[in-house]
Amino acid sequence: MRAGAAAILVCAALLGAATARAAGPDTAPKRTADKPPELELEIDSPVNGAVIGDPMGTAFVSGKALAHYGEYQTFDIVFVIDTSDSTAAPSGADVDGDGVIGVRRGEKFLSILGRVLPLPNTDKGDSILAAEVAGVRVLLEQLDPRTTRVGLVAFSGDNDALTPDAYTEVPLTSEYGKVEKGLDAIFRRGPKGLTNMVSAVNLATIELLGSQSAYSTKREGSRRVVMFLTDGQPTLPLENSQLQNAKMAIQQAVRAAKLDVRIDTFAIGEDALSEPVVVVEMARVTSGVFTPVRNPKDVRAIFEDVSFSEIEGLAVRNKTTGAIASQLISNADGSFSALLEMRDGENVIEAEARSTDGTTGRREITVKFLAGAQAQTLTPRMVAQRNRLLENRLLDLQRRRVDIQAEINEEIRRDLKVEIDQERAKANEAAEKMRKEIELSVEKNGEKAEKPPSAPAP
Repeated sequence: MRAGAAAILVCAALLGAATARAAGPDTAPKRTADKPPELELEIDSPVNGAVIGDPMGTAFVSGKALAHYGEYQTFDIVFVIDTSDSTAAPSGADVDGDGVIGVRRGEKFLSILGRVLPLPNTDKGDSILAAEVAGVRVLLEQLDPRTTRVGLVAFSGDNDALTPDAYTEVPLTSEYGKVEKGLDAIFRRGPKGLTNMVSAVNLATIELLGSQSAYSTKREGSRRVVMFLTDGQPTLPLENSQLQNAKMAIQQAVRAAKLDVRIDTFAIGEDALSEPVVVVEMARVTSGVFTPVRNPKDVRAIFEDVSFSEIEGLAVRNKTTGAIASQLISNADGSFSALLEMRDGENVIEAEARSTDGTTGRREITVKFLAGAQAQTLTPRMVAQRNRLLENRLLDLQRRRVDIQAEINEEIRRDLKVEIDQERAKANEAAEKMRKEIELSVEKNGEKAEKPPSAPAP
């Protein structure tokens, strides 16, 4: 372990002890024996007693499953995005979907120089910053604007005291279209500068609290979460002082914990993971989750599995037929949607959820299904979720076809082998018979019987 890392570990340990003394056990929602979570489980669509129809014979089921403590029934989330110079590096994936994966220009010929001087990316649409933005978009698609507000903070850093190192791109809002535009703006400006994590955590906390200097308004009873993405180490606010910058970043997290702010951290790439003590501690002291992302190209996939609803198991079924939902999406904030096969007449739909500490909940509704009846009335968000389910179903069918075709091909190969073996046996039998006939024919003609050479095995 390098000396800098060892010093940071000592610093983190001391800060952790201080946090335990100063913040106490109530700095963030925690499971306790005398305060079990309340498991909220609702089915929003279809409504109980509804008469619905669908030409495909399925019902779209949506609802919410959330284990919460006391008043924690809504979420305020600030995404904090690292836009420092290093995020211009290639992510290793075709993030922009143009069919070409960006690489460092001239990397094959200048590999040694590339370790010293940063080489330009051949496709900025495939950069680490692009992967960060794409990951946030993936999670944004999963959230429910009825219960979850989202904000954006971007950060980098310079040596100019007159320019902020972190800025609020989008205050907390339920209008996700504004967040999408904010992500576009962050990507257009591109990477620049150093890495001031202290300023980033401080500003995100201010926005979540709705302080006097914040652009966001405070919402009582919401669960406050920072989703912190970085690909590096804290290099500011003090130059050439890794230990002090690390200490101040963790102190900001301690302060956030005292204000009931949880920080989930995502360390992206080798540099961020070379000495990850700061991001690990930022998550630990706030009862958050640290996620290592060794390959930047995996950011998007990892964000598909992010969850802060405390739900680890969810099932939707038709109790009348015993059918399980063919497609089910469980989102980060506990909202869910599913496609469920129906039969004509009355159907009992059941949703069942289990929280991370084993608490369970169950909800049932009864609907009448008629193939020719009016289809369900869906909100734009429900339509988007239904389309996502249908896309997943199509992908599953395609994969199934590939698997079936593989099985068919294997069966064809087996049948062909059997056929070849049978034909080989017939050929050997015919050859043996012919040999005997030739021998008899020679003997009848009074000629010397010479046994013909055996035919080689086919």
